[in-house]
Amino acid sequence: MNNYFSSYKFGLLICCLLLSPVIAFGQDLGSSSGMFRTSKTKKTSTKKRSSATKKKRKKKSRKKAVKRNRGSNKVAKKRRSSTSKRRRRYSKPKTRRSGQKTAVRTGFQSTGKKRTGNSIAKNRLILYGGNSADPSATLEKAIETGNAARNRRDYVESEKAYRFARTLNSKDSRPVYGLGNIFSDQQRWEEAENSYRQAIEIEPKSPSPYIALSFVLTQPVVGSNLGKRYIEAEKMARQAIVLSPKNPVAFDQLGVAMELRGIISDQTLNSYRKAIELEPTFALAYAHLGRALRRNGLTKESSAAYRKAIDLATDVPTMILVADVFQSQQKYIESEQLLRNALRFDPKNPTALFLLGRALTIRKSFVEAEKVLQKSVEVSPNSFVSYALLGSLYSRRGYLTKAESTLRRALKVITKNERKRLAQEFEEVGDGFIRANRKIDAARVYKQAQTLDPDKKSVNRKLTLSKK
Repeated sequence: MNNYFSSYKFGLLICCLLLSPVIAFGQDLGSSSGMFRTSKTKKTSTKKRSSATKKKRKKKSRKKAVKRNRGSNKVAKKRRSSTSKRRRRYSKPKTRRSGQKTAVRTGFQSTGKKRTGNSIAKNRLILYGGNSADPSATLEKAIETGNAARNRRDYVESEKAYRFARTLNSKDSRPVYGLGNIFSDQQRWEEAENSYRQAIEIEPKSPSPYIALSFVLTQPVVGSNLGKRYIEAEKMARQAIVLSPKNPVAFDQLGVAMELRGIISDQTLNSYRKAIELEPTFALAYAHLGRALRRNGLTKESSAAYRKAIDLATDVPTMILVADVFQSQQKYIESEQLLRNALRFDPKNPTALFLLGRALTIRKSFVEAEKVLQKSVEVSPNSFVSYALLGSLYSRRGYLTKAESTLRRALKVITKNERKRLAQEFEEVGDGFIRANRKIDAARVYKQAQTLDPDKKSVNRKLTLSKK
């Protein structure tokens, strides 16, 4: 399996980079380049009919129609002629000659362009094989389709493809790892965590899923024991180092896990420095080092490390990851510049859209923030965080009906741990309705918040008051 992960790009924040000049490790938060690669397989396809052959068949069909219409009056001719045309238009294509390969349509297919004649819309997944369809070729095609869909930010199609590939071979870690990547792109942390854990079970000697899992465990998942998650994140990073002692991303992730645990010591600083020693152009490690130095009161050294991070952040994934570090230090203007630059190259990157929307919201640039977050929701329709932030933005602007509608869309995609966060958002909308003297609307929204978080006393109290 090392062949599948050996060429990962390195400049992705904690997620997955390691080659060229950085090596990606699985979790790139939206890398548009192939951080998740599959083995090369021979491509097979059906032979297309020549245009000449098609024309001959059409002429034959017309002659047959003329013969059938002979001896009839003009009205009958028109009726039979139109009927014949319709039949030809919707008839099934003729069976291919023996020896030609047969197209087998399987599983997931994207909707959109219609099938016309014998041509297939580009976005549809057509899996080719012999008369019985080679399972291994089908698996490779499914994985390739998932990768391609992810790169063009079609996460719904990508998820279908990886899930289908998973059903073909439960012992292949690539589909599971691919699911983890697209979930991470959309900040669906709990689902990403489950996928990476499955990848480790399938391939316990690969460092990539350990690093990816460590990254996910350092994310702020509401309703979970963060201290316990950070301890496990450190454990996963150390295991990755055991498997790959010269992996700079593993050392960087180790530093992040320790820093989140409150260990801002030489041990943490040395982890970042080791990552830089192994990969001198590792921009993310410089950003993390700058943050740790700042927390230790070394402002001059911190500023130098931050400047180095910005200078080295030349690819989209690295720009996004460094921007995220800046936001963790309330450096929103610096992060905004990086994110705008990233979106110029990758306009549909879900993480960049979310982070820019957050920065604009905090800076009270509400009009632009709304546009950015609407696009984020469009790109990641199954991502809770985009709905939550957009709903909060509407609430702050007094657009309470829009806020409620947006949060109700989030109900379809929330996980167990996200229910409390969503309950809080509904509660804030209810408070807005109370201030606007719309008690009936407030009661409805508070009721929804109570359903999501029955034990929250403030919601129960407000619901009672709103009914008086």
